[in-house]
Amino acid sequence: SISIPVYVKHNIQFREGSGGRFELTVGPKQTMGKTLEAVVIECTMPKSVLNCTLTPTQGKCTFDPVKKILVWDIGKIESNAQSAARLPSLRGNIVLSTGQPIPESNPILNVRFTLNQIAISGIRVQRVDMHGEKYKPFKGVKYITTVKKGRFQIRT
Repeated sequence: SISIPVYVKHNIQFREGSGGRFELTVGPKQTMGKTLEAVVIECTMPKSVLNCTLTPTQGKCTFDPVKKILVWDIGKIESNAQSAARLPSLRGNIVLSTGQPIPESNPILNVRFTLNQIAISGIRVQRVDMHGEKYKPFKGVKYITTVKKGRFQIRT
């Protein structure tokens, strides 16, 4: 089994009336000291959501009220002791259409990120033999883990 190097703590609540609460915290997990890069969380909100008033501690957050898509572009997340004390978070209120029932289920979070110099699959290259080449190849392998749109989902 593959251990995903990012975790997301979520608290999404829809309340009777016309509102709700949205809270996310994102952090590195088992990155071996490497920085998570190009971290983006995308969330398709239920149709009854009119607007989101959210404040990120890092990055930029946008909500498209027509497509009902929330995008939080976090950027880099360092994985050291100093940054562990201030993990990126997104908090705020959700505005629901008046008279609409509370959504039956919470939205799914799609997470994208890049992690350089690590292959989370655990695959390692021990040796490469080249025959018939006159030059001596550089000894080394560059690993990269990239999770693109919709490949890693968190069901809230």
